[in-house]
Amino acid sequence: MVDQETLEPDLNAIDAGRSLLRRLFRGAAPEPRTGEAAVLAFASGKGGTGKSFLATNCAIGLHAAGKRVVVVDCDFGLANAHLLFGVNPRFTMLHLLDGAVSAAQALVATPHGPNLIAGGSGIASLAELDARHMQVLAKALHWLAGCHDYVLLDCPAGLAPQSMITVLAAQHAVVVTNPEIAALTDAYALIKCLARQPAHPQVQLVVNRVTTPGLGKATFDRLADVSRRFARCDIHYLGEVPEDSAVTHRRLGQAPLLASLPACPTSQAIQSILRNVEWQVQSRRPTDASGGVEARMLAQIRRW
Repeated sequence: MVDQETLEPDLNAIDAGRSLLRRLFRGAAPEPRTGEAAVLAFASGKGGTGKSFLATNCAIGLHAAGKRVVVVDCDFGLANAHLLFGVNPRFTMLHLLDGAVSAAQALVATPHGPNLIAGGSGIASLAELDARHMQVLAKALHWLAGCHDYVLLDCPAGLAPQSMITVLAAQHAVVVTNPEIAALTDAYALIKCLARQPAHPQVQLVVNRVTTPGLGKATFDRLADVSRRFARCDIHYLGEVPEDSAVTHRRLGQAPLLASLPACPTSQAIQSILRNVEWQVQSRRPTDASGGVEARMLAQIRRW
């Protein structure tokens, strides 16, 4: 017969194992939170401005600050957030929008903390989505916003309807541009299009690939003046990111910059931008009587 003293260590080990499993499963399926997350759409008027780079590194910085963060790669068909995070997800936006998996099943933890819903890459069917697919996305965003502090939407560049619907579902639109005239022209076109909608997110600007300190603020001032006078839209300045060889020399498979080189100029600039983001979210969160991100997206689907 086995006595009680012999059994107690085994029972303790079983309890410890159960506790570890609970912690592991909590990491895979976030617990609900009170209230909706801050939803930020990273957008640009043209491709190649560094929008996805900024979104993924901002997610890492927010996670390091103790926030529960998810990046949703909405760049349907041309997604690359999973490459920047260094993950190879089993499920992508294609499976989610087709109803094959739930948002919880599509969610993947990245090595550097944030969660990710990966987009589809090179999938032509994702280039043009119908209202039913966008409704599925709206429902998924509602669930994600209920169990994270920040939902970062990496949106497609340009003014296509499915891109605009996604941006307009956010509370804050982070427009990423470069100082060059072509990028600024396209950024203004995006801002003007947002301003024409009956309800639009707060528009905030990041100027990337700045060659001279202060050029980002000067660029913002010019764009803000034009936006105010001709589009009747006030935009807010989040900061500038310098032209940096640490970024241009990155190779596929390397860890994101904020995780691998936290002291480089670009990482320091992103940290400054994040402080401004958190200030905007905390002090200028718009009053939302529309029922949250799902309701905002559904309203845009009906309008478009």
